[in-house]
Amino acid sequence: MKKLLLIFLIFFTASVTFAQQYKSHKVVKGENVYRIAKRYNTTVEAIYKINPTAKDGVSEGEILAIPVVNNQEYNTHVVEKGDTVYSLSKKYNVTTETIYLLNPEAEKGLNIGQVLNVGKIKQKDQVAIDETTDAGKDKVLEDLKVVPKEPKIIRFISHKVKRKETLYGISKLYKITVEDIKRNNKRLYSEQIKKKDIIRIPVYADEPIETVTVVKDSVDSRLSTTTKYIIKPKDTKYGIARRHGITTTELEQLNPNMDPNFPIGSEIVVPTTVFVSFEEAIKPGFELYEVKPKETIFRILSRTGISSDSLFKMNPYLRDGLKAGMVITIPKDTLTTNVGLEKGGLVDLGSNLYNFSPKKIAVMLPFCLDTLKVDSVEETGEYLKSKQSLRIALDLYSGILIAVDSAKTRGITTDLAVYDTQKSNNKEYITKLINENNFDETDVVIGPLYQANAEVVAAELKKYNTAVFSPASKREINMYDNFFQTRPSSEMLQEKIISFVEKDSTDKNIVLIVQQGKKHEKIKEKLIAKFPEAKIAKIEEGNYVYEVRLNKVLDKSKPNWVFLESDDVAMIANVIPLLNAKAESHKITLFTTDKNDAFDDDNIKNNHLSKLHMHYPSVDKEFDSYQTKEDKKDGVVVEEETSSFVKKYKKEYGIDPNNWAVRGFDIAYDILMRLGAADDIYHASSFERTTEYVENKFNYSKKELGGYYNKATYLIKFEDDLKLTVIDD
Repeated sequence: MKKLLLIFLIFFTASVTFAQQYKSHKVVKGENVYRIAKRYNTTVEAIYKINPTAKDGVSEGEILAIPVVNNQEYNTHVVEKGDTVYSLSKKYNVTTETIYLLNPEAEKGLNIGQVLNVGKIKQKDQVAIDETTDAGKDKVLEDLKVVPKEPKIIRFISHKVKRKETLYGISKLYKITVEDIKRNNKRLYSEQIKKKDIIRIPVYADEPIETVTVVKDSVDSRLSTTTKYIIKPKDTKYGIARRHGITTTELEQLNPNMDPNFPIGSEIVVPTTVFVSFEEAIKPGFELYEVKPKETIFRILSRTGISSDSLFKMNPYLRDGLKAGMVITIPKDTLTTNVGLEKGGLVDLGSNLYNFSPKKIAVMLPFCLDTLKVDSVEETGEYLKSKQSLRIALDLYSGILIAVDSAKTRGITTDLAVYDTQKSNNKEYITKLINENNFDETDVVIGPLYQANAEVVAAELKKYNTAVFSPASKREINMYDNFFQTRPSSEMLQEKIISFVEKDSTDKNIVLIVQQGKKHEKIKEKLIAKFPEAKIAKIEEGNYVYEVRLNKVLDKSKPNWVFLESDDVAMIANVIPLLNAKAESHKITLFTTDKNDAFDDDNIKNNHLSKLHMHYPSVDKEFDSYQTKEDKKDGVVVEEETSSFVKKYKKEYGIDPNNWAVRGFDIAYDILMRLGAADDIYHASSFERTTEYVENKFNYSKKELGGYYNKATYLIKFEDDLKLTVIDD
């Protein structure tokens, strides 16, 4: 109503110097102001003058008042790959001369995404309005309320829905709207389409188009008139064909013996009259780029450093997919060969989003609803305390929910399904659960928590190629291509710190203090193999080290780099104080390949670990939810929350998130960002860079046999002030 009043006021108050005609236009899906202006043979500025809010964009169903000349409208066409003036003249039943007359810029060649007028639309009942009369004003307002007649359906096509097909994808396939499909399949207003569904696709009658006759030379003579062209550096078949207004197939037909290697300096045959140089084909400040085989939109965004919004504005046809050989427009001098692609480089996927279709995520965790006692609050509380797996599941799920909400603010919507896996080694129940529910359209499964259950899910969903992300498992499996291990393995963590020490072990006294027993024999052998000159401290029965034994392996003349490998609290509580005392007279730095729970025991003092500058590899880092900040007004040092995730979590649940809640958020948010910045999760796994969030980072690689593993790990160091720092970024 406000739009109508605004248009009325503009009509009423404008100072008119000549009679101007207007029509009402209802915006259809896919239209923009430029295309509407082409249809009515007017300018964008003229439409903005009458419809100021259109500057912010127009939406489907919106009504605009359009200034017209001679009460004439034109049919428009958005140029696609392979279009030529000749092919369009045949498609729209007009002459090529008509297209050139209506679109003088076409003489320089066609560009993908370009809007052309392709003939007049026969006028039926629409009448131009003279705005200088009261009747004219009333007529305009009345016309704005008119709903266009529905196009005539001449027949229906039966379409069988395929796996992972969407209504939007089907509508694009048949060049109709989603509303067209729903209108003729009423149940789809309340139901989702499923694999093997049969839906009716309407086929509409074509609108009659009036042919404009212009006497000029036929286009056939233009196509038959050719000249020679010498291939230059950076020339491609697609680029040359595009600049000469023909398809690559037509170019190959003109040159049946063309060298497939396309060597620089060789001659080919091209049409004579429509050549456009690169300088004329693009605007100043831009350049053309040919898409390489297997190249992705994400890689182009990474190499150019531009946003996905900017890329799509320059190349709107990219929303229909990227193909090798395409020639696209990019800002000049932005293309690099290795921006951020170095090993371990961080990337912000949120700035590269382009796939905004709803994501279907399933969460499978052991909520143990089958054994939950709810007779009283006290009993429920005791039950939760006794079930560690349930507490972990609830924490993971709470973080996942915050991730879904956070992704929504970036335009990524999620259809979340939650399933209770109950207990470990629950193969029969989980198989039944999968068979009774529809997983064939699920993009990703997060869970299960237990390794055995995760393997069952991966095996069952392999037939759908549905990715399964294990949130907790460290043990590698090699059987399933759809299995993603989000936690780096223990072997990877060991290699992380061993590699770090190995790079700087010259002039260092390497000391090994390794717990007795088969469990630690393997890491002892690995350390000896890497550091054959290392000194090995003798361990007494019961895993104790005497000071005299320690004196024999330490060296006062050089730095001592000591590996302590143990999960025995008593042994660690024995060794750490001894090393701490020796640090008064020796240079000692402590290392471990496995900082397990024993190091966090109350008997182990963190100030000792800090003094020894202990280094250890880690799956995650401790996030700083607060930072100290001096109040300029009062000079008081205060703490201020820095993490938006922590703020959201505390607002939702009233407590700080623990490590599992953070992990649930990081895993889920990373998955949603990857799905938004790629065609699917497997495409996203090909990214060569690392993503990082609150506590965790991810860089997935494909195994030769099996699925994917996360190779992104941290190396943490205790500083003098008890703070932990990441030292490998």
